Amino acid sequence: MSTPGDALALRAPAEPLGPPRAALERVVVGFDASPASMRAARLALEMARELRSRVWLVHATERDRRLAEPLTEEEAGFPARAVAHTLERLAAEAGAQGIKAEALSREGPAAEVLLRVAQEVGATAIFVGTRGLGRAERLLLGSVSGRVVVGSTVPVTVVP
Repeated sequence: MSTPGDALALRAPAEPLGPPRAALERVVVGFDASPASMRAARLALEMARELRSRVWLVHATERDRRLAEPLTEEEAGFPARAVAHTLERLAAEAGAQGIKAEALSREGPAAEVLLRVAQEVGATAIFVGTRGLGRAERLLLGSVSGRVVVGSTVPVTVVP
């Protein structure tokens, strides 16, 4: 128990902490075109510009098997193509600013895709947006950001 006259002594670490650049050297960003994922992408790209990091903008596509009426290949691919176009535009804008950014679209559940890509590229951080699901929705549907946080071996930034 401390008393008002006690002093707290702090020691500097034996080795200096590395620059934030190392922690954000290779960043994977989950992107689904939602406002939160756009904020996550913009934040990651801004940090990448400052720290000269490399960024992978990743979109996961998963067919909705619950649809009563099957979609044609063209109908099923339309949303994914729209998001892919936005990803390509973001990557091009980043490239124009000197940021090394790559757009990727992969098929599969979003959390699994993000974790797999992070492992493949040797990511040092992952950025995702959160849709702010309510408690009931989160219990029924689960949360991509939550599954990424639980399954990741690198720091995860969740952007509201």
